Amino acid sequence: MLRKLAWSLPWVALLLLAGCGKEAGHARRHGFMADMAVPVRVVKVETRWMPVTTSSVGTVQSLHTVTVRPQVTGMLSAVEVHSGQSVRAGQILFRLDRTPFLAALRQAQAKLQGDLANARYTADQVSALRPLVAKDYVTRQSFEQAQAAALAASAQVKQDRYAVETASIQLGYTVIRAPIAGRLGAVDIKAGNIVQADSTALVTLNQMSPVEVDFSVPQSLLPAVREALADRGKSGDVAVFREDDQGKPLGRGRLSFVDNSVAAGTGTVALRALADNPGMQLWPGQFVVVRLTLRTLPHAKVVPARSVQQGQRGPYVYMVAKGHAVMRPVKVGFIANGLAVIDSGLEPGDEVVDPVPARMRPNGPVRVLSGKPGEPEAAMRDGHKGFAFGHRRAVGERP
Repeated sequence: MLRKLAWSLPWVALLLLAGCGKEAGHARRHGFMADMAVPVRVVKVETRWMPVTTSSVGTVQSLHTVTVRPQVTGMLSAVEVHSGQSVRAGQILFRLDRTPFLAALRQAQAKLQGDLANARYTADQVSALRPLVAKDYVTRQSFEQAQAAALAASAQVKQDRYAVETASIQLGYTVIRAPIAGRLGAVDIKAGNIVQADSTALVTLNQMSPVEVDFSVPQSLLPAVREALADRGKSGDVAVFREDDQGKPLGRGRLSFVDNSVAAGTGTVALRALADNPGMQLWPGQFVVVRLTLRTLPHAKVVPARSVQQGQRGPYVYMVAKGHAVMRPVKVGFIANGLAVIDSGLEPGDEVVDPVPARMRPNGPVRVLSGKPGEPEAAMRDGHKGFAFGHRRAVGERP
């Protein structure tokens, strides 16, 4: 009996070890499958107002450009501004020597005073001769000559008044002011130079706000552009960006002009928008990107653009069904501001995976995470720790 028991003990030990090995293998496989589940987050398909836009490269133009020239000939006595300065309308830019113009004004005023005296004298002569001619004390011819002299003197006074006014205007032209508000170009002329009326260019002044932006769109968009121009709502709004189309808009405005013909060589239509320039970041001649709103969709279905993947059969998104990733083909209308407008394939309230992990595979196991964005790594670390703990238990377990 003891001999049989001694022979059976090794076999029992082997069976116990085999059972422990199976349990450990099952634990390892279970932990491995749990670790293979890709942690993901999901977002719901939302509906919102989405603008339909088109972008094009354009150039900025000043709405009003003035080349400042003197209106009288004289010597430049003072330069009151410097190159690149921003000026307001009516601000003094240059001064001319006013001495000769002041002398001309005083001369005209003196002549006016003399002619006024002569006009009074001739008028008195007419008044004195009128009763005498009625009594035939003087001839009719003498009286008419006196009347003609009085009329001539009166006309001379009017002429002198206009001469005084002209001299006053000429004197005023010795102070050159900014006709509009804007920014000056290079001021190269210095005091002491003789400037010629309507000839010498002193400086160029550009209006900086608002500005015009010239751009073009394909002729296929012409009907939508015309509707946007006629619409008084948000259609026709423009946003102007840097040439790389990055960052915040440099200015905003509205479509103001559509050309009356299509360019035969390019098949495009020239457009113009009037945009504000609050930060003075739009510069005449600058290349920019213009984003024109053609219309606005009231109930567009949107998802984050990064959740839409491109496959051989077109765009698709990942959804979660029974713990696995499922591909759902979608039709994308357009992408704007980081959102993709879905024409078909999804309904409001559907949940799609966002962002899509690099390990995501069709029909692969996934684990939906909850909590705030930024916690997936912590959740993944917790999952790895649990798997390692279970693995140690399976290996170290004793029957």
